[in-house]
Amino acid sequence: MFARLLTWIGVDHRQFVALLRLSLMVDFRTGMIAARKGKSKGKRRGLPGLWQLALFYGFLGLVLSFVIIESANVFFTGTVVMTITMFAVAMSLLVEFQSVIVSPDDYHILAHRPIGSRTFFMARMANLFVYIGVITGAIGVIPVALYVLRDGFNPLLGLATLFGMMGASLLTGFFIVFLYINLLRVVHPARLRRVFSYMQLLLSFIVYGSGMIFSTLLDKGVFARLVFEQDVWTALLPPTWFTGFMMLAAGRWSEVTLLATTLGVCLTVMLVVYAYGKLSLSYAALLARQSEVSEKRVVHSARHRGTLPMFRRGEGRAAALLIRNQFKHDQKFRLSVLAIIPLTVLYLIAGLAEGTGLADPFVDPARHVAKANLLYFAMAFFPVLLMASLARSDSFRASWIFHATPSDKGKLVLAMKDVLVVYFIAPYLLALGVIFSFFFTSFQHVAVHVLMLTLVSHLFLQMLVFTNPFLPFSLPLRKGERTSSVFIGILVAAVFMTIIINVLARLVYPSATATSIVLLVLAVMTLLFERAAAERVRRKALTMQYLH
Repeated sequence: MFARLLTWIGVDHRQFVALLRLSLMVDFRTGMIAARKGKSKGKRRGLPGLWQLALFYGFLGLVLSFVIIESANVFFTGTVVMTITMFAVAMSLLVEFQSVIVSPDDYHILAHRPIGSRTFFMARMANLFVYIGVITGAIGVIPVALYVLRDGFNPLLGLATLFGMMGASLLTGFFIVFLYINLLRVVHPARLRRVFSYMQLLLSFIVYGSGMIFSTLLDKGVFARLVFEQDVWTALLPPTWFTGFMMLAAGRWSEVTLLATTLGVCLTVMLVVYAYGKLSLSYAALLARQSEVSEKRVVHSARHRGTLPMFRRGEGRAAALLIRNQFKHDQKFRLSVLAIIPLTVLYLIAGLAEGTGLADPFVDPARHVAKANLLYFAMAFFPVLLMASLARSDSFRASWIFHATPSDKGKLVLAMKDVLVVYFIAPYLLALGVIFSFFFTSFQHVAVHVLMLTLVSHLFLQMLVFTNPFLPFSLPLRKGERTSSVFIGILVAAVFMTIIINVLARLVYPSATATSIVLLVLAVMTLLFERAAAERVRRKALTMQYLH
């Protein structure tokens, strides 16, 4: 029946299935298909990339569920759910556009094959629906269940919630398609990707900060007292267009609700029709031609590029140049690194929310731990974030050069770790030191504390390299992996830093002797672990292979 329907609308069923299956296999390399194959061969089954994505956004839905439980106002809670869903979809698609929707590679791979534009469009749209469906379904599973059980048993309200969330996600997705298509007429693809990466960074403030904001408001009982009703001005907010489905199911609709919902549906349909007329192999060819044209940028002389003495020769220079240029040109890597900024800012705001400072851990350890705990979560998470971002890249096929040149792969891995410390970890901790200087009683306390955090972070990086050494940017990207790494990394960081900071502030810092001993012990552990990590990396380097 499905095959007949596709044939009726002019889509080749066999080509459609083949393109969609291939897209899903490429997008989710650790997905259900790959996991099943690994299991059949007796290999340990990993967490599929598809489910990693669902796990993270399911946690976001869990946060929203507390708002739904606290407030009896369906219009307000529905608007919050639709808003967060739209922001989450936008945040993900802004970076994954070329892998989810259309890519210049589509033209190079498919142009010589007899594939019609309608078949190509339907296959790409099906891939988009799967991606959006996973995000939307993961966010909505708990909220939908709560709406079904609201006021006894109300399955119609739950169904309307799910339908509204899908509508909000589709509107967001196709609006990004509309933006991308039209901006490419005047902006080079590389520059557009940079702009979108910074937009994604801005949206991450909202998505990551929503949990903190909601928890603060829940503690104060704001949601229970909040009144947010339908009005003419609320129809100007896109999320309320799809909250209208919920109001219709609850029997609380008005003419404004009906008009706003109709507007949302019509606009979504218009954007789908617009995408149908633009997304084709011809458009993929345009992307390919534009990507092959160099972006006009100011070229700086190499002699003006400062390089630190330890990275001026051998594997150290290679690692420094590679990571620095990858950060400059690879938007996914750059965005993954910069993701620490919204987390740090949000956690700093949370620590200062009550109007008092962070306190000096050498003077008032209890208050410092209570106020700055979240800030240390971000600090501990940063090494995990860097290592997760450094492993995988769209340019992983270029890693053949590691195996074709007379370089020491073990030294490359260790140099990669040193570059991360010098160019990313140290500046980040110095920035935290500047923040601490406003609240600590003396500069000596700031210097000792930053030095302690630097040694801990370096030791943490050494552990990560020891447990899982890899060549930089040598593994293929897996969709949703970075998102899940963010989620898992935050959980690990929470446990790790809670123990470390409490021990330092409460047991070590009150004694100058204990502080000196711990600094010495950490320094010795760093030297010993450096040797252990170097030996393990050298042994592991013998088994590293090129993935193509």
